[in-house]
Amino acid sequence: MIKKCTAMLLAALSVLTFSACSGNGNNNTEGSVGSTSAAERSEESSDTVQEVSSSGPSYLVKDADTPVPLASTLQSPIEAGSWGKAAKLCLKDNSYVDVPVRVVSVRRGTDVNKEVKEKMDASSFNYYFEPSDDEEYALVEYEICLDGFPVKEGGITCDVTAFITGSDGQSIKLKNGSYWGATASCLDNETYYYEGIVHSEMAYRIPKEVKEYILTIGEYGENQAFVSIH
Repeated sequence: MIKKCTAMLLAALSVLTFSACSGNGNNNTEGSVGSTSAAERSEESSDTVQEVSSSGPSYLVKDADTPVPLASTLQSPIEAGSWGKAAKLCLKDNSYVDVPVRVVSVRRGTDVNKEVKEKMDASSFNYYFEPSDDEEYALVEYEICLDGFPVKEGGITCDVTAFITGSDGQSIKLKNGSYWGATASCLDNETYYYEGIVHSEMAYRIPKEVKEYILTIGEYGENQAFVSIH
C-alpha cells in the first residue's frame, strides 16, 4: 500500500513539474527583451519587423512601403504629410544616417497640455515643464522610416532631433520684443526597433501667439527636413 501511494505521488509531481516548465516557456511577452536570441532573430523571415520592447506611444505602421523623401530648405519647406530627409545618430558606428521622416499632425491647446503631462510623467526620459499663461504645448505625431538603418543587436529607438524656428531659421520674435526657440522632446525613448516605419510623438512648448513656424527635424550640421507648420 505504501509503495502504491508513493508511486501515485511521484506521478503527480511529474505532471506538475512538466506543467510548470511548459508554462514558463509560454509566458514571455512577444517581442520583449530576451524573448529571442540574436541567432533566433537572424533565422526569422526578413520581412518580419521586430520590436524588442514595447512601451510609450510609438508603434510600427503595418504594411507600409519605404517612402521616397523630398528635398526641403528653409526657403522651400515641405508641408505636414510629406516625407523629408533627416539625419539620425547611429550608435552602432557613431555616425549620422539619413532617414525618411514626416509630420503627420500637430495639436495644441489645454487638453493637449494635460495629455503631454500624462505622457511625460509616465516616461523616465522627459520632464514636464508647466507652460505659462502665454504658452501651450504642441503635440506632434510623426513617422520615421528605419529601413536599412544600421542597428545594434539591441535595436534602435525612434527618437530624432527636432526644434522650432522662424522662417529665417532664427529664434522667433514675439510681440513683446523677446525671442523664442524650443527643442522638441520625443515622447518615446524606451521602445526599440530593428526596421520599418514607426509612428511616434514629440512635444514642445510654444507661445500661443505663434501660429506659423518651421519645425526642423534632423541633427545639427547634417541633413534636415524643414516642415512648415501653420
